[in-house]
Amino acid sequence: MTHKEKTPAPISIVVRAADPVSLQGAEVLLRRSDGTVLLPADQVARADVVLVLANEVTEETMSWMEEASTVSANPEMRIVLVADRISRSRLARAVRHGLVSVLPRAHTGFPEIVQAVLSSRTGSAQMPGELLRLLIEELRTLLRDPTGSILPGGFEGREVEVLRLLAEGLDTTEIAAKLNYSERTIKNIIFAVTRRLNLRNRTHAVAYAMRIGAL
Repeated sequence: MTHKEKTPAPISIVVRAADPVSLQGAEVLLRRSDGTVLLPADQVARADVVLVLANEVTEETMSWMEEASTVSANPEMRIVLVADRISRSRLARAVRHGLVSVLPRAHTGFPEIVQAVLSSRTGSAQMPGELLRLLIEELRTLLRDPTGSILPGGFEGREVEVLRLLAEGLDTTEIAAKLNYSERTIKNIIFAVTRRLNLRNRTHAVAYAMRIGAL
């Protein structure tokens, strides 16, 4: 007696893009692809994969990845990035939040993007040699000076910047203007800190950071 192999469940995907044309194009093509189910952005918590499209990875792009990591109800959530430029520090941060593959936007077609998304389920990762070298250099820097990027209590440098300005009495709009971030990015940073450290609110986060010497 033979048994039919169980067909794997479709991979649920949320797409975030820096421009509406790329977003719409990717969504149309993903809807036509076998083995994938497209979710709206507000359902990112349910996604198996978050596909991020950008020419250059900015703080706004990072906020999409960090938000996905923070709200995800799926411990196996993966991020596939299609971009031409990303800094070493942002690459390391993105990996912490679930990035597994980086594809060069200028030289990658849609079939390669879909394959990277499908392969991410089995733990497959793709990264250009140059980016892999940058990631290794960042790891070496952290090993030589563990406090260089991660501060007491597990805070990142920009998280401390935001908490310090909160402690000075600035509101979200003022902090965003001062740090040249969007208000959404500031809110995501605060939310990520409170959730990760199990803190009640932004006031509790500031008090905690002061108590452990991060501020």
